[in-house]
Amino acid sequence: MSHLDKFLMAGIDAIDQGLIVIDRKGLIKVYNQKAARIFGIDPRIGPGHEEGTIQNGDIVVISDNCLGKDDGNLKPDDLRKIGVDPEGIAAGDAVVAIGVMGARAGTTCFKTAKTKNAPLSISKTMNGVFIEAFIDFNEKRLGIRANDHCFDFFYSIAAGHAVILSGKSLKIKFYQTRGYTARKEDIKSILNGKRYTRKGPDAEIPKMYDRHISIFHPDSDIIDRLTQVAAGRAPKVILKESIINGIPVRCSILPIEDSGSVTGALLKVEDIRELKILMLERDKAIESIQHLERQLERTRVQREAFKHIIGVSQKLQDAVNLACRASESDSTVLLLGESGTGKNLFAKAIHQSSSRRDGPFVYINCTSIPENLFESELFGYERGAFTGALSSGKPGLLERAHGGTVFLDEIAELPLTMQAKVLHFLQTRSFTRVGGLNPFTIDVRIICATNKNLEELVAQNIFREDLYYRINVFPITIPPLRERPEDISHLVRFLVPKLCEKLKRGPKHVNEDVMRLLKLYSWKGNVRELENVLERAINICEGNTITVNDLPEGFKKMAGVDQLVSVIRIGPLKKAVEQTERQLISKILDYTGGCRKEAIKTLGIGKTSFYQKVKKYRIK
Repeated sequence: MSHLDKFLMAGIDAIDQGLIVIDRKGLIKVYNQKAARIFGIDPRIGPGHEEGTIQNGDIVVISDNCLGKDDGNLKPDDLRKIGVDPEGIAAGDAVVAIGVMGARAGTTCFKTAKTKNAPLSISKTMNGVFIEAFIDFNEKRLGIRANDHCFDFFYSIAAGHAVILSGKSLKIKFYQTRGYTARKEDIKSILNGKRYTRKGPDAEIPKMYDRHISIFHPDSDIIDRLTQVAAGRAPKVILKESIINGIPVRCSILPIEDSGSVTGALLKVEDIRELKILMLERDKAIESIQHLERQLERTRVQREAFKHIIGVSQKLQDAVNLACRASESDSTVLLLGESGTGKNLFAKAIHQSSSRRDGPFVYINCTSIPENLFESELFGYERGAFTGALSSGKPGLLERAHGGTVFLDEIAELPLTMQAKVLHFLQTRSFTRVGGLNPFTIDVRIICATNKNLEELVAQNIFREDLYYRINVFPITIPPLRERPEDISHLVRFLVPKLCEKLKRGPKHVNEDVMRLLKLYSWKGNVRELENVLERAINICEGNTITVNDLPEGFKKMAGVDQLVSVIRIGPLKKAVEQTERQLISKILDYTGGCRKEAIKTLGIGKTSFYQKVKKYRIK
């Protein structure tokens, strides 16, 4: 090579882009060092190894993310050569294996995966050498470790990575690098005894001048396009993304002309692996931010929807948490709880925090519709269906709920004659109007509620068993107020201002004695009863403070019981406690009219403990 040629080649090698030039016949005229590094043609990579072939007894480590792709069309049966039993392994599976060339099938340590979400890894110590093979599908990284040596291989779509250790010296005999397909050093070729080339700092770049481009880049669309442009059979290409030898690149192909005739073509190549990784990280960051935004929005919507459900007790919070989870799906919800616990509030909150919140919320109280009108009210009717029917017909309540939520309150009161038709609707989301022939199909979410024990009603043949199982998909039990006395003060602080505004009365608050009595009361009517008691007290109260005198008579008796318990004489603590217990139980029984069940609830003790104390103190 002349001094001028060497000078020109040095300049071409200094270019920060891969540069390949071919003539009309496809023969390489220029192939700079950057292109050789991008495509792995340059073997001066890694710690180095001599040329050679695999031998029986050599340790073979494989990390292959897609069996049969970019690994020389490796078949499951080919893995027998390193002791892998191929039973259950299929093309396209991810495989990590640590085996021995020539070992009997079934003696090798390996793992496979068909779904490629979680990382796949395997490790083993062989003759004192720690070996590991893993696949990180998220980072698109194939990794192999052998003691202090680390061999990582990043892929775009698929790749087969392999490392071979000498069975005698345990030294590295071979490792996979970029450009292995061009060198015919894929896993299958190596296992079949293909001679591999030398690598490392002292290795030499193969002679490429005047050799055909397809020798180094087989099966590449962009290289095929390069040869077509060089032959004058295709137009130029500008900044096209492609994959060559498994490497993501951005390419431009320009024809080379002499006196108006195409004499060859130039390929400019930019390695965009780092750009792809940055783009992948950016996309992940954007996805993470969007996921966080969705979570924050869902939390905001749920907080707004459930803001009228007041309380801090664990039982109530558990019910609210379940309701929030229910709002994230379209499953049928069954709200269970005593009258006045707030089932209606829960149903509305579930609807308002769901994806159907912009659709209608249709409330249907199964006790308020006469049995003979239930079908026409629920499903609607066609014109002329019965005497007095509107000439235009009438859509039913279900039809009006299309795209939203239907709340069937007091479902236990549903007439037995209607239960089969409601069951059919729940199963198919379709119905036929009274007097009609054509079925209507609607998109609704169903929420049911009851204060009855449906299992007992099923046992009594009052409620259909199949309907019960159809609505009992996502049951939520709302605790009664007496089981969450810690919520009383929060409810009072919420309800009193609201009621004062409704009644057009000035601001009021309750004193400590009233709050204590409210917490002691059993609240058979739950929150609804509490609201009624407070409304009455606000109407009666003359000042700004609600006192015991503003409460119903039952509360005044409770206050009297509370005041009548006192220590009569000073003495030992045990005697004083027994004396106080005797007084308290007697007064509570007087207050409840001898009702032991109510006394037990008021005292907050167990049934056995109550009767033991009654017997001990000889209380009648």
